Amino acid sequence: MLTTGGKKIQLDIQGIYDSLDYAGDTYLAGFKIDEEGNNSPTIARVNNTSAAVTYWPFEGIPNDIFVHEEKAHAIITDGQVYMLQGEQWELTAKRYPRESQIIYSDHKKELVICHPASAEKTGDPASGCFSVHKGWQLNVVWVSVVPRVCNGNLYIVEERGMSKEWKNVSLVTGKVLESSPIKNVPEDLCRLKNE
Repeated sequence: MLTTGGKKIQLDIQGIYDSLDYAGDTYLAGFKIDEEGNNSPTIARVNNTSAAVTYWPFEGIPNDIFVHEEKAHAIITDGQVYMLQGEQWELTAKRYPRESQIIYSDHKKELVICHPASAEKTGDPASGCFSVHKGWQLNVVWVSVVPRVCNGNLYIVEERGMSKEWKNVSLVTGKVLESSPIKNVPEDLCRLKNE
């Protein structure tokens, strides 16, 4: 159930794990169960004025919904990027590392994307963050704590074995401005500087 514009809307998706509000619409990523009981990865769009709902099934699992160049996009867990063109999601030529998260978008050219290291020993240990428009790249190992923009900078908790280190990174240059070891990661990553 979603409430928008004072109206309650019953949605046919569950397990919602990502959302985006943009241009009068709310986009939600989750799973839709069909008549045979199959779970399909789905993006739903709710128009916040008319309460009309549109559903789009995906073969891969949408990992993140974001805005780039003033259009809604979705990145799938394998790194493929789709763009909403009219009423259809179209595959673009863009491809980012698997399980990428869009950490920052100015809705125009700039995107800051972070991708985790695999938690499995046999997985890919490469991880880090990079800027699409400004061109910087930062190789940091993170697994479970998704980087976040706080106070205009990128906060990253680098995880190496049992040790953790907080890094405060410039969104403009990708340079580490501050770093310090930490023992406990607060629920709100932006509180790290105050701990």
